[in-house]
Amino acid sequence: MSISSKLRPWALMAGIATTALASVPALAQDTLTRIASSGELRLGHREKSLPFSYKDASGKVQGYTVDICLQIFEEIKKELKRPDLRVTYLLVDGKNRITDVKNNMVDLECGGTSNTAARQKDISFSHHIFVASSAFLVRKNSGIKTLDDLQGKRIAVQGKTTNENLLRANERTFTRKFNYVLVESTLDAVNALAKGDADAAFADDAGIWIPLTRLGKSMDEFQFLDKRLSVEPYSIGLRKDDPKFKELVDRVTRRMIQNGEMTALYKKWFSSEQGMLPLSMFMKEALRRPSDMGVEQIAF
Repeated sequence: MSISSKLRPWALMAGIATTALASVPALAQDTLTRIASSGELRLGHREKSLPFSYKDASGKVQGYTVDICLQIFEEIKKELKRPDLRVTYLLVDGKNRITDVKNNMVDLECGGTSNTAARQKDISFSHHIFVASSAFLVRKNSGIKTLDDLQGKRIAVQGKTTNENLLRANERTFTRKFNYVLVESTLDAVNALAKGDADAAFADDAGIWIPLTRLGKSMDEFQFLDKRLSVEPYSIGLRKDDPKFKELVDRVTRRMIQNGEMTALYKKWFSSEQGMLPLSMFMKEALRRPSDMGVEQIAF
């Protein structure tokens, strides 16, 4: 047997080993390494999620959450010592935003996304940056102060939504009776209240505030009842199992909460000529105690 023949089994084994190694998936890069390598931060944004994340008439991406993500971008540039880094904006929607983070399509999901325990199984989240709550809007001169005052009153709510379900659950639990004015949108609910066709409008507080300002109505004429029927904290999404990037994101959001920058952004994005969306007790708590806890929807 020739020397070359004797080597063939070993060569065959080496070939098998090489092939096996080649078939092993490459370890995923951590986010900061990927950003340094590509020179870009991929920022996932929404198209019409005002005032959190949207495109304006000129096509510019902006919003409350986008501003926070751009602060994170500035921290990344400092961390990597790369002032030349750029932002690439990628559109995400309600259906794909979580999977786009999980599948490494975007680095940050900068919209208005609820931080839930179920979603934390797939991705990580920043500290809470906003807390939405299902709220009742009434006229200040209506004399309505509590949910008991709404007994028998007309409540405008979008039909076939979680908010309608919350109202009906509250009726069953507390043996109340509301008169429903079912409408097609939150804008319609606010309009019904403004025109006197309803005694209260019920929807997410931020969702109420935007159409109220678009109708040109002053917040001086209306108020939210203190009682809320659900609470959902919003956070910025990022990939799981990337502690270095998570630490950087938390560093920025914690600093913004503690030094007042988050409050300043809230005033910037939730104010208009008609007034400012009042800080709920839940939002005040989020600005006092930074937390990234994923929650089940809290209903009252």
